[in-house]
Amino acid sequence: MHKLNSRFNYLRGMEALAAVVLPIIFILDWRKSATGVHWPLGLAALLSVSYLLAQGSLYWQLKHSALSASAPLPNYFGRLFNAFKATNLVLFGGVALGFIVQVVSAGWNTQLAWPLGIFLFAVLEHINYYHYQLMYDTSASVRYVLRNRRLRKAALGVDLNRRAGRSA
Repeated sequence: MHKLNSRFNYLRGMEALAAVVLPIIFILDWRKSATGVHWPLGLAALLSVSYLLAQGSLYWQLKHSALSASAPLPNYFGRLFNAFKATNLVLFGGVALGFIVQVVSAGWNTQLAWPLGIFLFAVLEHINYYHYQLMYDTSASVRYVLRNRRLRKAALGVDLNRRAGRSA
């Protein structure tokens, strides 16, 4: 149990740190970029990533607290994370629409490359949290994929399904 608690604590801290540090790094880099960046779409993409990472940090905090107290996740967990999941999709739709409008009206240009890459990272983070685990950073998780020849269900998605009474 101590190892699992340490893991949850580590994941919580790293997600929170990344939610703050990644935008700072990208914004500082973009300010000195020779080719420039499409700022509105870049900031929207960064907001998407930070929003997802903050959700991940909160989830791991709740898991850590529940494990520490030998208690289930709080009653509000399902409602909160289902709301996050829905707002993620609305945010993604808005950002995707921004890309479509930009490309249709002005065509593709290199200023869209970083924002698009970051936006795709946000979409992958959503999948990683709510659907399938995409990050395999321990030997046990890699062995799971090799042994079962499929991706593991995302822990947050499994917890949401449990809360809703659906099978994971």
